Amino acid sequence: MQTVSLIVLLLVVNALGQSDFEALLQLKKGIAKDPSGQIIDSWDTKSLSSDGCPRNWFGITCTNGYVTSIMLNDMGLVGNFSFPTIIGLKMLCNVSVSNNQLMGNITDIGSIQSLEFLDLSHNLFHGLIPSGIVSLKNLMLLNISSNSFEGTFPSGFGGLGKLKYLDLRANRFGGDIMHLLSQLGSVVHVDLSNNQFSGSLDLGLGDSSFISSIQYLNISENSLVGELFPHDGMPYFDNLEVFDASNNHLVGAIPSFNFVFSLRILRLGSNQLSGSLPVALLQESSMMLSELDLSLNQLEGPVGSITSATLKKVNLSSNKLSGSLPARVGHCTIVDLSNNRLSGDLSRMQNWGNYVEDIHLSSNFLTGMVPNQTSQFLRLTSFKVSNNSLEGDLPAVLGTYPELKVIDLSLNHLNGFLLPSFFTSTKLTDLNLSGNNFSGPLPLQEIQNNPSTGSTQNLSLTSLDLAYNSLSGRLLPGISKFHNLVYLNLSNNKFEGSIPDGLPNGLKEFNVSFNNLSGVVPENLRNFPDSAFHPGNSLLTFPNSPSQQDVPDLTLRGHGNHMKPATKIALIVGLVCGVTMVALLCMLIYFRALWQRHGRDSFKRDGEQKAFSEGSSSLSQRSGVNKKGDPSLSSFTFHQDPLPSSPMESAYDAGETSSVVTKPKELYHPDSVRKDEGLSSPVSLLSSSNPSQSKNSRFTKNSDVLNACSPEKLAGDLHLFDVSLMFTAEELSHAPAEVIGRSCHGTLYKATLDSGSILAVKRLREGIAKGKKEFAREVKKLGNIKHPNLVSLQGYYWGPKEHEKLVISNYINAQSLAVYLQGKGLVLWFYF
Repeated sequence: MQTVSLIVLLLVVNALGQSDFEALLQLKKGIAKDPSGQIIDSWDTKSLSSDGCPRNWFGITCTNGYVTSIMLNDMGLVGNFSFPTIIGLKMLCNVSVSNNQLMGNITDIGSIQSLEFLDLSHNLFHGLIPSGIVSLKNLMLLNISSNSFEGTFPSGFGGLGKLKYLDLRANRFGGDIMHLLSQLGSVVHVDLSNNQFSGSLDLGLGDSSFISSIQYLNISENSLVGELFPHDGMPYFDNLEVFDASNNHLVGAIPSFNFVFSLRILRLGSNQLSGSLPVALLQESSMMLSELDLSLNQLEGPVGSITSATLKKVNLSSNKLSGSLPARVGHCTIVDLSNNRLSGDLSRMQNWGNYVEDIHLSSNFLTGMVPNQTSQFLRLTSFKVSNNSLEGDLPAVLGTYPELKVIDLSLNHLNGFLLPSFFTSTKLTDLNLSGNNFSGPLPLQEIQNNPSTGSTQNLSLTSLDLAYNSLSGRLLPGISKFHNLVYLNLSNNKFEGSIPDGLPNGLKEFNVSFNNLSGVVPENLRNFPDSAFHPGNSLLTFPNSPSQQDVPDLTLRGHGNHMKPATKIALIVGLVCGVTMVALLCMLIYFRALWQRHGRDSFKRDGEQKAFSEGSSSLSQRSGVNKKGDPSLSSFTFHQDPLPSSPMESAYDAGETSSVVTKPKELYHPDSVRKDEGLSSPVSLLSSSNPSQSKNSRFTKNSDVLNACSPEKLAGDLHLFDVSLMFTAEELSHAPAEVIGRSCHGTLYKATLDSGSILAVKRLREGIAKGKKEFAREVKKLGNIKHPNLVSLQGYYWGPKEHEKLVISNYINAQSLAVYLQGKGLVLWFYF
């Protein structure tokens, strides 16, 4: 018997020729995960039908012994769908594997000439679209949306005469959108949204059969630019019902769509369209328009009355519309005019019909009171008028709308008491009255006094925001009967007493800060951060935390128990100014005391100084070579002269200043004479090797007068910034030099040229300048700085030795810093 079955099976396989079931078995090998197990269980040679066709395999359809359809939608399949394994199925008409996690490429799809329906949507397919796809002459539906395909679409779509449905949305296709649209023939449904198509929309250049046949056209979320239909104007769409060009970069005015009588949905939001609203879109006409979305554009002008009998949804939010609210809204169920420049009061709402379900007027310039004569809103489910200038009490009618679920009147100037009906409604889910001037207690008495409330009634409130008001009183335990609360914000009010137990465990956000609550935080609220309870509530504690009963509440509060921004800014500015003044005063006192102490010490030292032996000493006698053992410059002969002594000498002794002020000659002490170091470069001194001088270093820091004899020519470079100042390096080396100060940067000299010009020359110590270019660049920058309190640089000298770097400026006989602190003169500072 088994032999007979095998013979029959072989005959069937031979009859099928290409062995369709073997191709499916190869396809099955790529399926890595089959959550339902239906493919694994049924795709087996044992379950072949009597004619040898895998008719009983799940998702497979056979006709006349050939596989004609593969439908594996919504099965959660994971793996590789290999098209090369099924190109031999010559009668295959339908491949539909949407909503899985299959991957692969479709390079061989053009070989399945019999294919009529191809649906690969919502998978992980990738790569380019092969040019062979245009050879599928029988293709009527192509849906490859929500994958990772990319690149441009191949040319030749005009040859797909039977194509009616094209869905390419949510991929990464690019290129000029008209390159694709102009090739389409009598297609009915085209969705190219959420891609990277570019160019302008000029359908007048396309196939006339496309204009007359298209019913659904979605080109939203691309990078389209330019105007809508710029050349031939609005095309005469005979059957267009849905047109969506939102989320692009379109500009210009909105076409009137006067002769598109079949249009039901028009979405042009999130563009840069300008001008006024087309009247035909809002008024009663032969159009069938039911949804209009022109939000997030730059439209201007008034809205006018909406008289269309078919229009149900109107979204004109986030534009520049002005004027009053429309007097009528026709049969609209959703009216969104938020984030515009509308003004006036809400009284015009009294004429709106009873069809309205959603009113959104937030972020305008509306004023006045909420009208109490709008009892016709029996279908109203959402009422949002936040961020306006409404005032007055809440009308009682607002709590009687039977279907009302959302109320947002935040950020207005409303006052009075809260409506008790808000807290007994079985439909209200979201209530936001924050940022107003409401006062009084929470009206929870009815819930509190009725034990059955909350158990027999379904209180559906999930979000309650009453922050930034002036509500007061105790939080009654009735608030714990809102079992569905997820968001509760009572901050910045004047509530007192304890937080009631029993608030729902499902709370995700909770805030009662800036109140006067006390007691212990309930256990189920202790997972919220401290910022949910403090600042404010100084008597509110957590278990096992230090008692705060004796700790005063230091929180500064303004209106609504919180400090106003203006008060905060004034406090910060005052604090900064106060600290700055105190710091300046301390510095002034410190420097004055420092001068007085150093001044006394300096004059005391002047009386104790000992004169060194007179005579002359040549440079060759002091040091025949410089510090590095190189032959020094020609010998210098220096003569002793009266030495200066001033309060500023103590600053030199401490090495505290890098800038030196010249000292007045009248402060020179006639009895203080000493020898100083010789010059190792023009107007520069060699380090002393005399032990006695090192021992008496305090006295060696006074100044000498030098008569220098230079060599015939110096090897360094002298650069002068002022053309009116003319001298050479040799002249500078001949000039008598007088030490007038020292700092951590080097020694400052007063040099007198043969011409009578007096210069201040600073010899920089080794290591100050790293290189010649860097040194020259920095000195030139400083030479360009001009200021009354700064001595301008006149030039510099770069010698061949490390210690031969000089900075030259004019000598000014200025007063000392001590005199300046006493208010007797102007101080001038050198750069170095």
